[in-house]
Amino acid sequence: MRVLRILLTFVFILASSTAAAINIIRDAEIEEILKGMAKSIFKVAGLRSESAKVYVIKSETINAFTIGNGYIFLSSGLLLRFRNPLHVLGILCHETGHLAGGHIPRRIGIMQQRSQNFLWAMLAGILGTVVTGSEEALALMLGYAITDERFYLRYSRGEELAADASAAAYLEKLGFGADILIEAFDIFQRMDILNGEINLPIYISTHPKICDRISALQKRAKSKTYKAPTELAEQYDRVLIKLEAYLKKHSIGMTVPNDNYSKAIYFHRIGRSKDAIDILKKLLKTNPTDIFYQETLAQTFYEAGQLDESIKIYEKIYNKNINVLIRIDYANVLIETNKNIELAISILESAKYEDYFNSDIYRLLAKGYGKQKKEGLSMLLLAQEQMLLGNHMRANELLVCCLEKLNRKTESAQVKKAKYFKELLERDYKEYLRSD
Repeated sequence: MRVLRILLTFVFILASSTAAAINIIRDAEIEEILKGMAKSIFKVAGLRSESAKVYVIKSETINAFTIGNGYIFLSSGLLLRFRNPLHVLGILCHETGHLAGGHIPRRIGIMQQRSQNFLWAMLAGILGTVVTGSEEALALMLGYAITDERFYLRYSRGEELAADASAAAYLEKLGFGADILIEAFDIFQRMDILNGEINLPIYISTHPKICDRISALQKRAKSKTYKAPTELAEQYDRVLIKLEAYLKKHSIGMTVPNDNYSKAIYFHRIGRSKDAIDILKKLLKTNPTDIFYQETLAQTFYEAGQLDESIKIYEKIYNKNINVLIRIDYANVLIETNKNIELAISILESAKYEDYFNSDIYRLLAKGYGKQKKEGLSMLLLAQEQMLLGNHMRANELLVCCLEKLNRKTESAQVKKAKYFKELLERDYKEYLRSD
């Protein structure tokens, strides 16, 4: 597991690269489990299940949102508070309702009908939403135009109720009922009371009051208590185990966790890697085909400096259609050990098209090409990494160096790309000055 600072570029709103960075927890197992839950919902919603992409934001707040195109974000606070996977399923159903209902493109269409200044304010609000995980940021950024604000929020609240209704329909198709979403909203409502948010005026909220949403869902409720299928419950337990083990501040004197998976992570984090490796090996003896036990052991070997042992495990699981993050980690170890750099680069070049916003890919590719003495190409990739991280000034400096290093005859495609990125940065800077 790692925390990755990724960039969400809202090119679908403005022809600029205005963006916001958020901290995303990246873990192959957690993402596979949550994506699997979303895929089942996408299927009944009539969406392409392959387009489901679920990411976890490192945040103690209890929030979830979508930015369209299959992307759904859940906060770590929400997952750790929702111990029942069916409640998370209900929240994923709600966000899928927004996607299936075309709410994101519609909101963008409304924004594009306003003046340019108002559009920038709306953009700032959306970026605030992504950074904080709280949609109230959207309303607060629009205080100077109260009439338009109330219109937008009234429209937004209507979409929330529509997404709730869709979520209830999806849950029914999956063999459950609206009761699950009601239970999830009850948790939100209790947290609102604790946080003092229940008294927010309705006109500065992008959501209807939770009590009103629950009342609307009661019409579809079946007064039943649903139990998560055994397999889903076990998978979700693994999500909670990992989040708790990685996010908790560990110290040598703290109580050792009971379950072996958590215990292995705990030992590794306090520097007892040998104990962690022993536990993971025992887990694999009883579960020899568990990809994620193998991946955790490979990563532990890597971080403990036992790179050859790490590679042995990655080689075994590499061709088993595994998660893109595991393939990236394998490429990283290959580059670190100078073993089969060509394979590492091939893996990473392919991963670029699967994990679009992962800046680590560009950094590792730069390292790989650097070891092949391709300095210009290495700098181009470092510039792309900095663009993804929002460090445009540093990206521009790297592009200048890149153009000096590239061979204009043999690397013409890379020269063209570097010039394009440089022009893009310069154009965006001019747009920024014009709007200021």
